[in-house]
Amino acid sequence: MSFNQTVVKIFFGYGILIFPLFLLLGPLVSEFFLILLISYAFYFILSEKRTYFFLNKYSLFFLAFYLSTLVSTLVNFYNFDYAKSGIFYFRIFLFSIAVWFTLSKYELLNKKMLNFYIIFLSIIIFDSLVQFFTGKNLLGYEIIKSRISSFFGDELILGGFLLRILPIFLVCLIMNNKIGEKKIYILYPILTSLICVNIYLTGERASFFLLILLFSIIFFSNKYLRKFTIFVVIFFVFFSFILPKFQSSENLNPATRMFTKSYEQIIGKGEERYEEYKKKFFNKIYVFSHDHQGHYMLAYRIFIDSPILGTGPKGFRYLCRNKIYILKNNDGCSTHPHNTFVQILTSNGVIGFTLLIISFLYILIEIFKSRKKIDHQNKFDKFLISENIILCGIFINLWPLIPSGNFFNNWLSMMYFYPVGFYLYFKFRNEKKIS
Repeated sequence: MSFNQTVVKIFFGYGILIFPLFLLLGPLVSEFFLILLISYAFYFILSEKRTYFFLNKYSLFFLAFYLSTLVSTLVNFYNFDYAKSGIFYFRIFLFSIAVWFTLSKYELLNKKMLNFYIIFLSIIIFDSLVQFFTGKNLLGYEIIKSRISSFFGDELILGGFLLRILPIFLVCLIMNNKIGEKKIYILYPILTSLICVNIYLTGERASFFLLILLFSIIFFSNKYLRKFTIFVVIFFVFFSFILPKFQSSENLNPATRMFTKSYEQIIGKGEERYEEYKKKFFNKIYVFSHDHQGHYMLAYRIFIDSPILGTGPKGFRYLCRNKIYILKNNDGCSTHPHNTFVQILTSNGVIGFTLLIISFLYILIEIFKSRKKIDHQNKFDKFLISENIILCGIFINLWPLIPSGNFFNNWLSMMYFYPVGFYLYFKFRNEKKIS
């Protein structure tokens, strides 16, 4: 390999592997790398005439979704600032293609990648625990709203971040033979359980629920990882019980936020004054909370006026205070409806929503197919098992029955589509191996 090829591999290849670090450093760093990576992949795909990276059913599907986003954006052109997220959204899927291409070009899932994740995650775990016990992390960021955030500062997204890179870390363990058919190095279930404990300590209820869902699906669909999952659960229960005992402030008790506060929000405790105009379901519960139900009610009102094409990626934000939609006391208005499926229904209309439903069902069916393949395997196939884990990671990102962030947010979109590149890599490699 020439010097120039080595530099390219180091920059782009290992850049993909440490991409979670770029996300931690901020949106400008990750966006800059994304654009460079897409340009690099485009150049080599075209020069090497490897057009199958573009000419496949996955690219056609995402092209259809992008067109639904673009048409909705242009039809509902409020101003360029509101429209740019929809117009330039194509780059997010191209990012997945670029990840897939680079993983295929170089052998990247090696010990160096595993070591990076071990060090990277260990630093975040240590920093989070320092913040949990002392009130400040290593950089001096204080606890906000009784929730730890580590290096993210005033952005309370640590739990979601750890949740979405966890499947990639598990793939690293498998590809480097740290999890096998009969052997498990005890260090790795402990480290994985500490990641789970950190998600729990953040108090991010949606992330914690999705974490439970992730390991439930892995346990169901992957017979080779059931022992590993059991070890993780045992260590998680131990650490989540012991660590809060050494925390002096009761305000940081994650169980209170996870369970007590969730229950109170669902039954509407303290929100009785709103019940005259916002009815509970069966007169007993709200959808997640009074505020979330307000988002969904308002989104439905907006959707009814633009059911086919939707109102554009930022249409909800733009229209939610319009007097023809507004709820009492400006209730429900926000930057987005706080649920991916509700947001796509409002922004992209029935067309985009149908494509989202199709993608969700496709991933679900692929998980069942993956389980069947693994069950019929007589040996530990790390590529097939890795594909299964990535499928589970994508599935929880698409899970509909949970509050979620803004789907069109650049940072979150990168987190969603980063594992898609890994999935395409494993999918095509496994199919080629079988054929």
